[in-house]
Amino acid sequence: MKEDSLLYFESPNELREFVKELDMYKKWSINEGLMNNRGKLIEGKVYTVELRTLFREKKFFRKNVSLAEIVSWLDGLSLIQRVLEKLENRLSADVFNSLEISVEYMIKMSKRMRIDYLILYRNNILLLELRTVSNFNKLRATWEKKFHELLVYKELMNNYLAHKDLKVYALISLYEYAGKQKVYRHIENNEKQLDYLTDYLIKYTIV
Repeated sequence: MKEDSLLYFESPNELREFVKELDMYKKWSINEGLMNNRGKLIEGKVYTVELRTLFREKKFFRKNVSLAEIVSWLDGLSLIQRVLEKLENRLSADVFNSLEISVEYMIKMSKRMRIDYLILYRNNILLLELRTVSNFNKLRATWEKKFHELLVYKELMNNYLAHKDLKVYALISLYEYAGKQKVYRHIENNEKQLDYLTDYLIKYTIV
């Protein structure tokens, strides 16, 4: 799986070290607004330059990755960090440290289709797609779209991973800040969704 991933972490702590080296998450928030506009605010940041270089060197995109894509990617990574914290609180240290994480996994023979995250434990793999929307009315339709995409991804991966137990999950979140002000309804919704994902992982993947 490593060679087909933009990033591959053999433990949650490896991912945490990567985030620490980016030196940006203590200041990161999932804010409202168009991704392009949010991207302009971080265009000159060291971590933005480093991430764009990583994407370019791995040749995972046909063209240079956009600032909007960087923002979306960082939003997702911040949510994954929170899921890992929840898992760590509920799993034994041995089990937690055995989790492996693939970021931007490119499916074989798929014309460059990629999955946001794979979470691996022994013979089990969770295919995870993330998306942030602006209001509650968009949650259901976005979830349905991402879920159907995941079913296609799963079918393609079953062509060469039939010996693995593949599950799928679409995590649809809401922005959590309007400027510097917290949007508490959105934060509460996201926490519930992260709790549900944690439950799902423990019940169906980390077994």
